[in-house]
Amino acid sequence: MKLCQSALLAYVVIVNSIPGACSHANARNLTLQDISDLPGHPRVLADYQPWFGDPEHIDVGYSSQDPNFLRKQIENARKMGIYAFAVDWYGSRRPFLDRSTALLQRIASEQHFHIALMYDETQDDNGHATEDAMEAMELAYQKYIGPGAPGRDAYLLYRGRPVIFVFPKRGHTDWDQVRQQVDQWESPPLLIYGDEPPPQFGKAFDGEYAWVNPGRKDGTRTAKRGAKIT
Repeated sequence: MKLCQSALLAYVVIVNSIPGACSHANARNLTLQDISDLPGHPRVLADYQPWFGDPEHIDVGYSSQDPNFLRKQIENARKMGIYAFAVDWYGSRRPFLDRSTALLQRIASEQHFHIALMYDETQDDNGHATEDAMEAMELAYQKYIGPGAPGRDAYLLYRGRPVIFVFPKRGHTDWDQVRQQVDQWESPPLLIYGDEPPPQFGKAFDGEYAWVNPGRKDGTRTAKRGAKIT
């Protein structure tokens, strides 16, 4: 299985055994309709930011904790061919985002939609990056993924395993410790790292995804496009 990310929209595409589907040329030309027509039933994941309505964030006129608005977002996403949201999530470090994510999963369950967590690593080195990550994984299991989690049926699975994306923030997280922790779960998750994992923790991850930066004003791109699950 490979992951592609199109430059047209901020989404990730999970493609099952489609030769050449992740080439740069193909990724540039893919549209949502093209993807839905590919063989192998690919799944389109849209990156989702749950911070709107937070007093500490920009006011855009709606709240990520408005159930009616979330239902409309899911409805619109489904019409576009999107299968799931990868939700930007910080664990207990951002309570507003966590509440938004919990509400989104509940409504996704009602609407037969799906979500996955994209865990934002603790930024830089405050001495607690590993502790923060392990605390977040425990919260993720209890609240979103584990057998007692409300709306668990909405969580994104691949071959029976939950998928967790990791957004790197240059923190000094010991991902081997985190891997040992999550391997104790009922179904150990697939951990997918943004771009390339730190070399010393390569075995802790099951794959990579690309976070595409639109580039500088001179048109120079600043991030690679391809990604994969090993």
